[in-house]
Amino acid sequence: SSGINAEYGIFAMDGLLHELPLFDETLENTNLKRPTCSVCARPKTVCVCCAIAKEIVISTKVIVLQHPAEQNRQLRTVPLLKAALPDEKCAVVVGKRFANLKDMLSVPTALLFPGKDAVDCSNVSPGTYDQIICLDGTWPQARRLYQKNPLLQSLPKVMLSSTRKSVYLIHTQPTVHHLSTLESVARAIEEMERLDGLEDKLIAPLKEMVRTQFKYGACAHSTQQEARVIRKQEIKNGEKNLTVAPKICDFDYDTF
Repeated sequence: SSGINAEYGIFAMDGLLHELPLFDETLENTNLKRPTCSVCARPKTVCVCCAIAKEIVISTKVIVLQHPAEQNRQLRTVPLLKAALPDEKCAVVVGKRFANLKDMLSVPTALLFPGKDAVDCSNVSPGTYDQIICLDGTWPQARRLYQKNPLLQSLPKVMLSSTRKSVYLIHTQPTVHHLSTLESVARAIEEMERLDGLEDKLIAPLKEMVRTQFKYGACAHSTQQEARVIRKQEIKNGEKNLTVAPKICDFDYDTF
């Protein structure tokens, strides 16, 4: 889950919600798991490959350094990113410490990571970097990846500062500034390469995944930040059943 400025994170927290129409813990822990699409990594009954853009052309290679815990999440966005980009333009490396990281840095590389020394992606001249690295995990997981791999700390940083909200509404994001990994990378590449419309193309399967969850009863979530504000008021009012993750009451599911 990801944020888009230096105050917040730019990391995915994909998939705290199981796919509502099909999830069954008794199946999840046996050999009777649902058949999964090899492309989008979704159960075949809710495959979103129909929404994956074809023939995406970008100049920048994307390297996703993924925390191992992300492999166990049900609703992930990185498989959708990898499915849309050419094989030579997207690599996903799973781990906590990356011994071969130096080998990955043979070309000009930027790290998509917030910080006072980070440059806004919209201010990066096209062609400045041949590849970007994105850390995939919860904010604490991504921060640990950054801390445990000193080479990452030596890379120039780029960040996002636009205010477009996440479409990953079936997940409770920390703040309105957070994005999924897919959205973060899509927006970063669009801004760095001046490719208008790229983000919309890349996040189309994510929107399709969210729509599918809505059809089976999922609700659009507000943020943890908004929930805290509501809880404070509930405590002040003496209420006992406090809000955990509030729904967006006026959300228009028909037009999403």
